[in-house]
Amino acid sequence: MSLSHISDNEISEDEVKYLVPEGRDYCLSHGMVYNDSKGNLQHVPFTLFPSPFPQKLFTAAREVQMDFNLLVHKVSQDYEFTKNALLSTIAADPFTSKLFDIYDKVWQLGNVQPISLGIFRSDYLIDTTGGLHDECCSCGNKAEDKDVVDSIYIKQVEMNTIALGGISFSCLVPNMHRYLLQLIGREESKVPQNHALDEAADGLIRAWELYGSASAVVMFVVEPDEVNVYDQRLLEYRIKDRNSAVRVIRRSLTDIFKNSEMDNDKCLFVDGLEVAVAYFRAGYAPKHYPTEKEWSARLTVELSRCIKCPTVAHQLMGTKKMQQVLAGPGILERFLPDKDSVDRVRRTFTGLYTLDLGPEGDHNMECCLSMVQKCVLKPQREGGGNNIYGEDIRHTLLSNPESRSQYILMDRIQPEINKNFLVRQELTSVHVSDVIPELGIVGIFISRGEEILLNKEGGYLVRTKTTEHVDGGVFAGRAAFDSPYMV
Repeated sequence: MSLSHISDNEISEDEVKYLVPEGRDYCLSHGMVYNDSKGNLQHVPFTLFPSPFPQKLFTAAREVQMDFNLLVHKVSQDYEFTKNALLSTIAADPFTSKLFDIYDKVWQLGNVQPISLGIFRSDYLIDTTGGLHDECCSCGNKAEDKDVVDSIYIKQVEMNTIALGGISFSCLVPNMHRYLLQLIGREESKVPQNHALDEAADGLIRAWELYGSASAVVMFVVEPDEVNVYDQRLLEYRIKDRNSAVRVIRRSLTDIFKNSEMDNDKCLFVDGLEVAVAYFRAGYAPKHYPTEKEWSARLTVELSRCIKCPTVAHQLMGTKKMQQVLAGPGILERFLPDKDSVDRVRRTFTGLYTLDLGPEGDHNMECCLSMVQKCVLKPQREGGGNNIYGEDIRHTLLSNPESRSQYILMDRIQPEINKNFLVRQELTSVHVSDVIPELGIVGIFISRGEEILLNKEGGYLVRTKTTEHVDGGVFAGRAAFDSPYMV
């Protein structure tokens, strides 16, 4: 098989057979593991080789991240804009409504902690075609200059503002790929270094320092039965390596409800420990709030003096409805400081369309139903595996058209297809597959009200899925950790 981005020479079957166990051992030796649904320890799914990514597009994705960091924060500080943007979604989607209720309460009662920490990630595919409304109509939130947009070829899939999984593994996989390439004498220097783990750790440490209490802790808010615990643990250990004074604890929302209290100064204590930073690795899905107790715990955290990562305001900026609204004409100009930053962000947008009840939503729905294969129907959910494709779109929209406002429509990106091998623990042999890599760029952002204390790009993550799957979830068996190879 030819992997021309790695070498002009063919990759032989013997080389593949040699590298698979080497890669498995590398994962197990470096903590690249997770618990499967039965509680068994497995190495993370990985690609045997790094995937090609044009250097120009990789650089463009990195350069725009600071703009997205700023955009998320600026919009989150505009209560009236956020309320109006999410109004229809709140009415149709109970989960978003619950989050907004907390945002509203914090706004009405007053935010006692002006410092916030954001660890964000913007995800991209390389697009090769036009979109949904190219053939149907000229409405919707398409960027104004199609030639400029298409020349960059990266399109944003989504913006993630809470619980970024895989930060630790995203740094270890490039190291593994460089090692595997060295073993067979192939060029390895084109796999870029990734410092996402250090950047995330430093962001949490900086927030802890800003809180100003040496005895306070960083609290990871986690699921009770977290399968991805080792990715989180590696971040916890990196924090300790870089500042031994920081103590990290792990608690669920249920734990916080049972064992927390606030003093008169709104300081939050959990099991008697003052919390400086609440870092949410849970709280992004309805299943994380099985009862009202968990919602009460989330509100308690938001109303306290601890620094949140993210605040509920930042979390709402990751909704798909907000993604669609921000792509509208004139919106970016309202929040970003100059034309260059507006242009950088707008070039990443593909077509995003409202399904709100009314003439525009009716028209967009009609366009969608006439070409469902060109669309993605996106609910307000994080965590992967939630988007709806193909004929399932038709069934979803027609079965309950009055609730369609809980979704948005996005042009289905037609990405470049590569060849690679996906290695999973349960597979006794691996075979070459047609695959699609997705690049995520990490951003670190700290603010004190309107004051920006830190705004930087902080590394990357690549997840690659086979073309037989429309959605890519690593731990759901549909994708694997990957790294980019600059071409």
